[in-house]
Amino acid sequence: MDKLIGAMSNINVRKNDGYFFIKRDEIYVPTIRTILSITKRSFYSLPLLDEIVLRLINEGVQEIDELVNILGIDRKLLEVTLADLSVKDVIYCTTNRCSLLAKGKQALRELRTVQRKKDTIKNVYLDPINRKIILEHEKYQFVDKVNVNDKKLDAEFEVNDIDIFKENIDSVNRVFLDEMNIYNDKTKSEPDELLSIDSIENVYVKFVRIPIYIYISSEGIDIDIMAVNKRNDSLLTLFKSELIEQIRKKKVLKNTFVKYGLRKNFSGVDLEENEKLKNDLQKFRKNKGDRDELGRIIETEIFSDRKLMDEEFEVLLKYFADKCEKYKIIVYHLDDWTKSEWCSKILSILNSKKLFEVGYAESYDFKKAHSIIQRIMPECSRDKLAQVKTDCYLSLVFDEKYIITGVPKDKVIIDSNTHIHQVEFYLQVM
Repeated sequence: MDKLIGAMSNINVRKNDGYFFIKRDEIYVPTIRTILSITKRSFYSLPLLDEIVLRLINEGVQEIDELVNILGIDRKLLEVTLADLSVKDVIYCTTNRCSLLAKGKQALRELRTVQRKKDTIKNVYLDPINRKIILEHEKYQFVDKVNVNDKKLDAEFEVNDIDIFKENIDSVNRVFLDEMNIYNDKTKSEPDELLSIDSIENVYVKFVRIPIYIYISSEGIDIDIMAVNKRNDSLLTLFKSELIEQIRKKKVLKNTFVKYGLRKNFSGVDLEENEKLKNDLQKFRKNKGDRDELGRIIETEIFSDRKLMDEEFEVLLKYFADKCEKYKIIVYHLDDWTKSEWCSKILSILNSKKLFEVGYAESYDFKKAHSIIQRIMPECSRDKLAQVKTDCYLSLVFDEKYIITGVPKDKVIIDSNTHIHQVEFYLQVM
């Protein structure tokens, strides 16, 4: 019970002045993770032996045998050093003679060598909608695959368009420097410099998940979107106008913002939200001390006839799924219910072993509807489904003691061809 009360006390749908809350949903924003091939300039501190060799050559000691005698080291060891300096274009070597090149003179002045090298930047994330590089990508909630296409924001982009990265060279450079700091070579005298972006080596499509609240204005003309978590506010701001525009154009959330009204009107339940319960839950959340007496009061208020609060349905459903011995699901139209979000949401929470019956009043394609149910709950056999008399859109009966009834309301928004079906839930004690 403490767990239930705690979960309910944490329900806090964000207020949005001038708008009414409709439902919680989520969107997935496509992003492109790339590995870029680049050219960079690296600076290396000049090792002591290299410095001595260069100074001797600069002073006219150019014969390798003479260098060996002066340094008193093995010729093979010296040849390794000379070969390294030669590769770096610091000196020019023949069979037994060395000469200093321009880079060698610069290396002596600065006591460092400068190299132009090829490399890669492994984690460059692109926002293709705004054509910007995503910085601090570790703060984002990425997923590799989204099963529900309806929740994916549409983005048109050319995967191998290198110009978009060149347009954002400053941001790419920040990612480059961050990676260099992680894999810092201690022999370098200063950070590498990014010289050019040469090509796109690999491309991976990932998605950023953003839980959202959907609101409509009192006139039903406008819609608004807010992030469920405040930490996602700045992220949602980047895509909010595009998201609303795609909703209007029926490109995203098409199963939420539909073109049709309800098949029939359903009678409401004459119950209101329990304002005292709301206040007591707020006290419970703020009071970290003795909660026993308040907890008992809240328990009585929870299990009373009332309209459920916004976002409460799923919390209460999880509680009954765990505590009940058996349950029944009753729907008016089986086909409509299996196509709605409520089918997958409810069946994924409830325990299939406790299912007594799925009752329905109408079904046009029973076989298909049953197939959808079995995809989510494979144990739901044909004999668990029964045709019954009901006028309820959705009703869940737990242990013949508690009933949660869902009543849909058709709201016309934006234009006459756009509807949203908001389901309000009621708890009744039998």
